[in-house]
Amino acid sequence: MVVRRLSGPARVSRHRVAATAATAAIALAGALLLASCSHSSSGSSSATTVSPTSASVAPLSSTSSTLAPTTSVAATACARPHAAGRFAQTFDFQGVARSYQLYVPRGYRGTTAVPVVFDFHGYGSNALQQLAYSNFAPLADAHDFLVVAPQGQGSSPHFNFGREPGLQNDVTMTLALLDHVEATFCVDTRRVYATGMSNGGAMTSVLACLASDRFAAFGAVAVELYRAGCGGTRPASIVAFHGTADPVVPFTGGTVRCCGGAVVGAAPAAMAGWAAHDHCLQAFVDTRLGSEVRRRAWSGCDGSSSVVFYVIDGGGHTWPGAIPVPRLGLTTSQISATDTIWAFFEAHPLQI
Repeated sequence: MVVRRLSGPARVSRHRVAATAATAAIALAGALLLASCSHSSSGSSSATTVSPTSASVAPLSSTSSTLAPTTSVAATACARPHAAGRFAQTFDFQGVARSYQLYVPRGYRGTTAVPVVFDFHGYGSNALQQLAYSNFAPLADAHDFLVVAPQGQGSSPHFNFGREPGLQNDVTMTLALLDHVEATFCVDTRRVYATGMSNGGAMTSVLACLASDRFAAFGAVAVELYRAGCGGTRPASIVAFHGTADPVVPFTGGTVRCCGGAVVGAAPAAMAGWAAHDHCLQAFVDTRLGSEVRRRAWSGCDGSSSVVFYVIDGGGHTWPGAIPVPRLGLTTSQISATDTIWAFFEAHPLQI
C-alpha cells in the first residue's frame, strides 16, 4: 500500500443475466436490507425511511403518464422527443405494474443519444426520496443524461435479488426496464450506469456481478458486495463510498444492524475483490483528500477499467455531500458522492 496526502479538505463540487458461480452466493445478500435503518442503544432496531425534507425535488410534470410497454430495444433512427422534468411512471413487468421516477434533462430533444443513470433507493425508502437524496438532477441538466429511479417492493420497499418468496426478481425487472427506456428514449447504450444507496448499493453491486454487459460502470454507497466469479470475464469499473463508523452496515464486516441481521463482508475486502477481478495491481494508493476522506485507487486494471474506493473516516450510513441524517451518523461535506460518481461514469463508457 502507498499513502499520499494532500493538504486541505477536498471541495464539494457538485435480457441477459449471465449465469456465474457467484449467482447463488451473491443472492444471499438479497436478504440484506441494507438500508436506511435506525438502531437503539439496546441493540434492537427497526427499518425506517430516510425523508430528505431539506432537499428539493423537481416538481412532478403535469404530463406524467404511464408508458406503454414495448419489446423493441433499439430503433434504427433516433427521433424520440419527450418533455423535460420529473415524471412518475409505470411499466408492465410480468403482469405487474412496476413504478419508477424519471428525470428528463432540460436539453433533451430526442435526436441525440444520451446517457442513463439508474439510481436505486435504500431499504424502507422510495424512488422519490432517492432522487432528492442523491440529487442528480442539476448534473443531468448540465450534462444531458436521464435519471431512472426504480421503486422497490414489499411493505418496507427494497430490491429483491432473486431469493425472496412472493417478490419479483428485481435484477430481471431492471434489465426489462432498461429495455423499456432504450425503446422510449434516444439512449447511448454504451453509457448506461447504476448507482444506489445501501440496499441500492447492494443492488448496484449485484448488477456489476451479473449485468456488466448492459451497464458500463457502477457507483455503490454504503454497501459494496463482491463474490468470486462475479462479472465473468468482463472488467467492471466501480467506485464506492463507505463510512468507517457506519452504524448500520459495518465497514469491517459482520452483522447488519437492522432488517433481518444479515452478515456481510468487509467493505475494503469487497473493493479489493473487484480490483482482483479487473486484474489491477494488488497494491493500492491511498490519497488523503481531507480530514474525513481517503481515496483508495488501484492501477494497472484491464483495459480502461477502474476501481476506486472512498473511505469516509468517521462517516455514517450516509451519502457523502448530501443533506445530513444525524441518526445515521456523520455525513461528510468534504466530498460529493453525486459529483464524484458522475465524473467516474463520464470517464467509463461500456467496453466493447
